[in-house]
Amino acid sequence: KGELMALHLFNEVRIPFILNSLNKDISTQKPLKNLNVLDIGCGGGILCEPLKRLGADVTGIDTNGFAIEVAKNHAKQNDLPIKYFNSSIENFNSKKKFDLVTCMEVLEHVKNIDTFVSSIKPILKKNSLLIGSTINKTFRSYLKAIVIAEKMLNLLPPNTHDWSKFINTNRLKRILFVNNFNDVKFNGVAFNPFMKGWKFADSINTNYLFSAKYKL
Repeated sequence: KGELMALHLFNEVRIPFILNSLNKDISTQKPLKNLNVLDIGCGGGILCEPLKRLGADVTGIDTNGFAIEVAKNHAKQNDLPIKYFNSSIENFNSKKKFDLVTCMEVLEHVKNIDTFVSSIKPILKKNSLLIGSTINKTFRSYLKAIVIAEKMLNLLPPNTHDWSKFINTNRLKRILFVNNFNDVKFNGVAFNPFMKGWKFADSINTNYLFSAKYKL
């Protein structure tokens, strides 16, 4: 119920989108069993923990060392064996190949998206999925994500976002294609501050989820 409430509630749409992209049924027991998953920018483990509960073998990385310690402690308290590392994707060395890589609310904070996406490829299997969420670069996104969310409703700490780093879907699609990803899909999502919940939306003008398949 703190200033990052909206971020915590994001799993309401993240998890269904991930399961649907993987063609997994939530009604089955451990639908992500035997899948190796890497969550980039995992923070305190908000997404890693439900993915682990759904059966995945989960690894989380983040450049924030304090967040990694929080994630490790919380996972230990909940008896969830998740591997966490204080690292950027550019410096992450892994012998393991992953079936799924997630990067939720990360791209809008990255200095060089081309380098970021390119750094993911060495740890992917053929036909692995990259799934993420970010914010479109539109006038509406400036109003909703910065003016309203940060300055008016205090849904996020001030200066969380820099509009100049937001990425529109056409640019992201080009970067993904250049790096051998195809089958790129986008789905708009929206947060209702009054109902305190996320839902899928037809518009991708502000927040959106995306998925892409790595073809090698």
